[in-house]
Amino acid sequence: MKTPERIYHQRINLGHYASAGTISREGDVLVTAGGHDPFMMISRDRGTTFEIKKGINYPTTYGFTQLRDGTFISFGSNNVGHRALMDKRQQVVPFVLKIMRAKTFDDILDGRIDVSFAVVDIPDLTFGYGDSNNCHSGTVAQGCVELENGDIVVTMYGQKTTDTTLCPYFVEQGYNFYLYSTWCIISRDGGKTFSYLSSIADVQTYPIPDINAEGYCETDIFAFGGGHIVAVLRTGGHEVYSPLYASHSYDNGETWGEPYEINSWGVLPKLFRLSDGRLVLVSGHIHTFLMFSEDEGVTWSEPFIVEECDGKWGNSPSGYNTAFESAPGEITIIYDDPKEGIAEGKPYGYVRHVYLRKYKV
Repeated sequence: MKTPERIYHQRINLGHYASAGTISREGDVLVTAGGHDPFMMISRDRGTTFEIKKGINYPTTYGFTQLRDGTFISFGSNNVGHRALMDKRQQVVPFVLKIMRAKTFDDILDGRIDVSFAVVDIPDLTFGYGDSNNCHSGTVAQGCVELENGDIVVTMYGQKTTDTTLCPYFVEQGYNFYLYSTWCIISRDGGKTFSYLSSIADVQTYPIPDINAEGYCETDIFAFGGGHIVAVLRTGGHEVYSPLYASHSYDNGETWGEPYEINSWGVLPKLFRLSDGRLVLVSGHIHTFLMFSEDEGVTWSEPFIVEECDGKWGNSPSGYNTAFESAPGEITIIYDDPKEGIAEGKPYGYVRHVYLRKYKV
């Protein structure tokens, strides 16, 4: 495979976490970035040009997925019922899923979004803690695919009562962080209701060598058809290099193979397919990078480094990016990076800027 060739670069604005990306088949693109001055990037020509709108909040963490009927679906990342649960020792913890639907891309822009809720029974779900000592009860990840029969599979992660491996780093910070496991849920009625489908990976079954990893989380998936789904999973821990793993299902997510390492670092992996059939992975945090697979995610290229940045958190890119094929053989990636902000003497917390870059591949 030839090395990607950079053909365009633009610094957009102060900001970070440019990961809420919605890309329609018609060429509409919406990407949002957070920070001290949140903004939207809107394109009507598949990323050739963008309009920037500031001070606008976006209703989802990961963006919307377009279904085959042309409508869009997205989900709240947190358990809507979490705060209503009074006793954190209770044995049965229901997950209340927030479901957001829009008929068109313009409806998303104009806020015409229908919201509904579904209670999902996730076996052994319990209360856990994130890497900021924040209590939660399950999290929806960015993975969402529509299968050939119209079923919708969505990835999640969190802690179950069966997750019993503690992260030493967080114990030293004064609280018990049990390493995440990841699973998927399914809707068989077009996204109205959801049920538990299967476990993808957990640390008790598939141990991670790095004891300060955070467990299997932030999982994205891509469905090739014929029952084959590939999952890419983060395990990255606080200030440590913990790998990205891949796992495969050949029965539409009913069962999953043993996860295997594909890169030595990465957070919030995102998958998309080029018009020539290659699968692309974008991720980062240590260095922002792209990886390519020519065999439906079984084997992967070495990472192509978009930007090097081997820094501690606060002085490193978030790794939460958006990327898509903007033209045949052309990738647009939107990411954040701190190097210019550091060189300009910006204060801590204000160093990351969002960039747009295009590559010929």
